[in-house]
Amino acid sequence: IPIEVPNVLYDVNLWNLRPESIVSLNKLYETLQDNPGIAIELSSHTDYRVGSRMTNEELSQLRAQSVVDFLIKKGIDKERLIAKGYGASKPKVVDMRYAKIYDFLPIGNILNPEFIKQLPKEQQNICNQINRRTEFRVISANYKKL
Repeated sequence: IPIEVPNVLYDVNLWNLRPESIVSLNKLYETLQDNPGIAIELSSHTDYRVGSRMTNEELSQLRAQSVVDFLIKKGIDKERLIAKGYGASKPKVVDMRYAKIYDFLPIGNILNPEFIKQLPKEQQNICNQINRRTEFRVISANYKKL
C-alpha cells in the first residue's frame, strides 16, 4: 500500500524539491533511520497535463530521483531506495484526508482528467496539485547491508 509523503510539492514542469518539502522528507529520513531493515520504492506522479520540455513519465522519474538523491545525501544507503516515475498513469484516489480539506472531493473519487476538466479552474488547480505527489511503499523488510 503506497503511503503519501505529505507536502512534497512540485511546480509545473519542475522536479526540484520546494523548500516546504524538506520537513516531510526529514520525517521519511527518520523513519528509514529507525527501520534499517526496510527498502522502499519512492514513486512520483504528475498531473495529466503534458509539459512542453519532456513527457510526464520523464518528469515524474526526475521527481522521484530528486527524493532518492535527498535521502542518499543524508546517509541512507542507495540500495534501499528505488525511484519510479509513473507519470499521470495513477491519478490520486480521494481519501478521507482530502475529502475533509476540500468539500468538492468525495471519498473514492479518482482525480482523472474526466473529473478534473468539469470543475471550475481553481478546483482544477487543486486537483492537479494533489496529483503531483510523491509516495513510498515498503518493498522489503529484510534489507541487510553487505
